[in-house]
Amino acid sequence: MSDRKLPRLLQTPAVLLLLIWMLVPLGMTLYFSFIRYVLNNLRRPEWTSPSLSNWRGFGNYEFVLNSKDFVLAIQNSLFIVCSILFLTVILGILIAVLINKTFPGQGIVRVLLISPFFVMPAVNAVLWINMILDPVLGLQGIAIAGVNDMLDGLRQMPVLGSFFSLWPEFEPISFRATQTSAIAVIMMVTWQWTPFAVLIFMTSLQSEDQQQKEAAVLDGAGTWSQFRFLTLPHLGRPIAIVVMIQAIFHLSLYAEIEIVSRGNGNKNLPYLIGEFANNNIGAASATGIFAVILANIVAIFLLRMVGKTLME
Repeated sequence: MSDRKLPRLLQTPAVLLLLIWMLVPLGMTLYFSFIRYVLNNLRRPEWTSPSLSNWRGFGNYEFVLNSKDFVLAIQNSLFIVCSILFLTVILGILIAVLINKTFPGQGIVRVLLISPFFVMPAVNAVLWINMILDPVLGLQGIAIAGVNDMLDGLRQMPVLGSFFSLWPEFEPISFRATQTSAIAVIMMVTWQWTPFAVLIFMTSLQSEDQQQKEAAVLDGAGTWSQFRFLTLPHLGRPIAIVVMIQAIFHLSLYAEIEIVSRGNGNKNLPYLIGEFANNNIGAASATGIFAVILANIVAIFLLRMVGKTLME
């Protein structure tokens, strides 16, 4: 046996297993998306089994496209993912540059910064929505109540009281509401995933060419110029990799949305799939195919961006 055939032969079982693992669920989802498959239907009990006689064609896809929540789910998915990516990249770069300098307790600070990444998503969502963002018992409610109490005291002052009496009472924000629940999800996921970006950027900064920076200092370049023309181009590849990896994970967010708002005006495609899957497996499968198409479009765009960055 040639030297080339032996490695391929040894890799064959793993490759076949991976193909089965990927293609079987995808094939079943594709099959279910073309049939009427409803778990609880007393009037048409034949629809409760995934039989080929229940063939519906593109009816499930038409049903999903006409759903009032489908466009909202796509818009919300893209809004949440793009917002998280923007915030994590910006915060990750700033924090990584800041802690890359030598200071007392640097090791402890780095460990504390990375620790949020190891919190389970459901635990993260529960902590944020109850202990931080709750308008009554959370830190937000306590802080706003303290500010209002301070303003009440200032209004009693003899000279400045008339000025502070013009200030309105601050009202806490209910992050479970339709308009703000997506903001809550963005904040909690950004807090959890920023350490991942910090770790990647901090590792990359360790390999930055210090001789170039020293030469730039001798040439009179300021801190911003060094960051703009040396540090930021050096972080081009890590930024592309962070964006690609995070986008793949954030397109499948579910636990945070369920805990924060139970989908009340804040549905994404995975949550819409979960709603359909409670009864209508055909519609859920069709939504899953749409989610796969969206994920592939985003992945192709990101892979092109990553490839362009790596070639530069």
